[in-house]
Amino acid sequence: TWKQGKDEIVLSGFAWHLPYTWTAEKRAELNQYAWGLGYGRTVEEPDGDTHTVFGFGFLDSHKNAELQVGYAWSTFWGPRDGIQPGLGYTAMIVQRPDIANGIPFPAVLPLFSLRYGQATLVTTYIPNLGGGINNGSVLYVFGRVTIE
Repeated sequence: TWKQGKDEIVLSGFAWHLPYTWTAEKRAELNQYAWGLGYGRTVEEPDGDTHTVFGFGFLDSHKNAELQVGYAWSTFWGPRDGIQPGLGYTAMIVQRPDIANGIPFPAVLPLFSLRYGQATLVTTYIPNLGGGINNGSVLYVFGRVTIE
């Protein structure tokens, strides 16, 4: 993927803290605008499936830098010249100052995509892993633009 892929710019954008797992007071304190930037390389197979390697950083819910490097795979349906829905996953190494004392840790998350031309809008779900209220359940939205 790194050697044969096309360059991509990753643009980070929005984190929606799902109301059923966050108090209104806590949601008011959190950063929704997860601005950030990254770089990736993507290979598209003849069937439309994609393989991506990436690295990027963005502002997390507490306005701290979150860094990630990883791999993503997605499959898409429909004609390539139209809007294509897609599903996939990402496996990555994540570094956040508020988790594991800032020590990088692995994560695997689902990906839900809409692709049109060279642009892909991607959403992932970050679950609450038994941490109770105010500890997870976030829909995170970002985009990728392939540079030809």
